[in-house]
This record gives sequence, C-alpha cells and structure tokens, in this order.
Amino acid sequence: MALSAPLLTRKRVIQVKIEADKGTAETTDFADVLVFDLEINPTSPFEERKGSGLYLGHKEKGILAELSGNCTFSAELRGNGTGAMDAGLSILLQACGLANTAETYQLHSTFASFETCTIHVFEDGVKKILHGCMGNVSFEGVAGGRIMCNFDFSGIWNAPTDVALPAYTPGTETPPRLASGTFTLATLSIQISKFGLDLGNNVVMRADVDGVGGIAYYMITDYDPVLSIDPEADLVAGYDFFGIWLAGTEAAVSLVLGSGAGKQITFTIPKVQYREIKEADREGIQIYDITGQCNHSTGNDAVAIAVATA
Repeated sequence: MALSAPLLTRKRVIQVKIEADKGTAETTDFADVLVFDLEINPTSPFEERKGSGLYLGHKEKGILAELSGNCTFSAELRGNGTGAMDAGLSILLQACGLANTAETYQLHSTFASFETCTIHVFEDGVKKILHGCMGNVSFEGVAGGRIMCNFDFSGIWNAPTDVALPAYTPGTETPPRLASGTFTLATLSIQISKFGLDLGNNVVMRADVDGVGGIAYYMITDYDPVLSIDPEADLVAGYDFFGIWLAGTEAAVSLVLGSGAGKQITFTIPKVQYREIKEADREGIQIYDITGQCNHSTGNDAVAIAVATA
C-alpha cells in the first residue's frame, strides 16, 4: 500500500462565525482570519475503569468524559481600512467578552450580550471544528512592532473529517505599529517600550446532560483585566510611582495607534491601580515593570478598544 502525502503544517486556515444561538454550531458564511501559531486539540478527560478483577492493569476500556476542545493562536490587531475592525478579528473579540457598539469593543457584564462562536480549522485536507466557544485574549507589543492578540478558546469538540482546503481571503489591511502613536498615563506622556493587556477572562463549561458531549457551551463568568507597562523611572518630584502605588491612586491610560477610518485603534482604560512595581534595566536606562488592575469608572468601562470610523 502506497503512503499518502504528508499533511503540511503551513497549509492550514481558520474561519470563525458568531453563533445565532449559543452552543448551536454555524455551518455557512464564515469569516477568514490571518493567524499565527495555530493549534487545535481535544481536551476531553479520559476516565479509567480499573475496577476489581483477576488481573493487574486494565481489563475494561476507558471512556471519554465531556467532549471539550481548545484552540489557540495569535492575530494582528488591525482594522479593515474602511471604518471598522477586521471582520474575523471582530468576531473573535466579541467571543472574548467585548461587546461591539459602533466599533467600540468594551468589557461588559450582561449575559445576553455574550457571544459564542464556531471555529473551523482546515489542516491541509482535515477539517476540525469547535463550537459553543468563548475565550480569553491578551494584547502585547513592543516599540516599533505590531500589537498581537493572543487568543485561547474553549469549545465543544467535533469529530474531524476529510475536507479540502477552502477558498481563503482574510483582510489585507496592514496593522498599525506601536510607534508614532500617543501613550498617556494620568494625562502625562510617559516613555514605554512595551504594552500588555490581559483581559483575564474566567471561561467555564456550562454543563448540560442534553448537550453535545455533556456541554451546552462555554461562557465567561468573570474577568480580571491587568495592564503591563515598563515606563522609564523618574524622580519623585517628576512622577512618584511608589507614592501612587502606596496611596492606591487610580490613573487613566490611553494608547492611540495609527490614523484614519478603519486604521486608527485606541485603547482606553479609565482607572488603573498599580498592583506591582519592580525595578528593571533597559540597556542602561532604569525602568519599572508595572502591572496594574483595570477598574470600572462609570458602568462597564474598565477596558474599551475603539476603531476610528471617520
């Protein structure tokens, strides 16, 4: 018997769609996404059935518990160039608990507004599906580079099938860089070389004995957004980092990247409270590695990401 052709890891694509009904898999009209480091795997627990008997080891076959799966990848933070977020990225952000209102993606606490998604991954002839998915996203970038969105989705695992690679046309807009932008902390322009923001979503399985594999869908039950920055150190008279930390003073953070409709992206965090400050060195320049808790100010506004529409 002749060997079949090997599957090539470079030949894989991902498509996503918001589910009209949470936990009901979508089948058509998916959005293509340009991603990096794509992985999709089952995570179903294996239950041994090592009961009493005559022999050591295993006599009875084990069984799988809930049919769960996980999909991780990174994508560039970018708009579509014509007044909105990239279509695929918009779906992924909403499935990470960011409600989209007129192209502002904002954390919220309303169950009805949470969106689940179906994920299709094609691996050079094999199709893998997760549905009922929700996940977490973290953003990270260094000066001069792209802001990358690191996604981690949980969903209901479907049996893979042999399907040829589909047509694939992700958005072509280039991402804004972490350069020529505007970063402010407490309205002050402070030099940083990296920016990180982790939504810290708590994603759990909603169990259902009537659901596929014992799962209705995955859902977010809480979030803990944390900001990470590395500002240059300053005199106490200039900016009293430790005094602010000791007092628990909150400060507004804004990061504006790019310009133009569908090109400019703005992070807004109205109240950041320092959790940790550590001394560090950036090629001879003293800096502080700071993590901060993102607090609500008025309503569900701890984190908002807006795409310029005009």
